[in-house]
Amino acid sequence: MSAEQMTLVEDCEARQAQLSDWELGFVDSIRRQLEAGRSLTPKQAATLDEIWERATARG
Repeated sequence: MSAEQMTLVEDCEARQAQLSDWELGFVDSIRRQLEAGRSLTPKQAATLDEIWERATARG
């Protein structure tokens, strides 16, 4: 599991009010994938980064 990616997931979860329903579902799916010991695809990692950037930019 990537500790950095899990940190991004946790940051996003802490800002749930900033996320769309789709983003919440995506972040939840990524958490389950990381907890199961699976790696993210480059596209999933990029999407997680984009969601994190938006969520943290909004406060």
